[in-house]
Amino acid sequence: MKFRTIFILFNVVILTSFLFVFLLPIFLLGPESSLAFWKGNWYLALVFLLLIVGLNAFFLLNRKTFSLVEREDWGELSAHLVGLMFPRSRFTTGRVRLLVNAYLLQSDIAGIETLESELEAKKPAVLRKNALLFGVTRLLRNRSGEAEAFFSKYLDSKDVESRDWLRFDYGFSLVLQKKSGEALPFLEEGLRSSDPVLCLLAAYLLGSVGAAAAPSEDERKAAEAKADAARAKLRKRYSSAKWSKEVERAKSEVHIVILSKLIEDAGAWLYTESKTPRA
Repeated sequence: MKFRTIFILFNVVILTSFLFVFLLPIFLLGPESSLAFWKGNWYLALVFLLLIVGLNAFFLLNRKTFSLVEREDWGELSAHLVGLMFPRSRFTTGRVRLLVNAYLLQSDIAGIETLESELEAKKPAVLRKNALLFGVTRLLRNRSGEAEAFFSKYLDSKDVESRDWLRFDYGFSLVLQKKSGEALPFLEEGLRSSDPVLCLLAAYLLGSVGAAAAPSEDERKAAEAKADAARAKLRKRYSSAKWSKEVERAKSEVHIVILSKLIEDAGAWLYTESKTPRA
């Protein structure tokens, strides 16, 4: 839906709601009583007015950003966001995420690296909050060692967005380097996630490379059993069609899109008859 249409519909909905609330006392109480009601509750009208002004101001101030997204002009969007953020260090999480996505759509890795350097020097809290996004770009470039080093700095940070995904991706970076034994605790941790996609990926890796790296036969069997239990739980909860919808919904996040091949393999394993995937 076009930005202008959304803007108009938003105003129509807000104004209609305001008129409904304003006129309702007249129908219920009559003109005189409704006047007394509004004298005692004038602040409700003020709340509606502030809501309309505030949200319209937000849309108008960001109209160029919305228009560029609508046109899918990623190059111009990147330049616009850089101009908004870099000169005065006005970095916000929303703009940073949008800029990284725009750079990825252009395969502009240098742009992402420049943004990360700026955040590290001027806004480390914003970098920390978005650490997952910057870490997975290293996985995208097959730099699993760099991803491990980057993720390790934020494993215990409380204000990182999607911290359970960051910890899983740290484990995945270890798996990619054939350090599956070190990855075991992070894969097992992923099994407890409320995110079904993360849970399946953790089960899939735990039942294959994780179990194979277990230091003893008993631990290998235990890892396989945990993977099979998580798989059975998800299979009971999701039909194949429902799972496909869940994956599509999850792909609104770029860090999940980057893992699409792994998600596809794990999804196939979810509905096969074999107990666990084999390394």
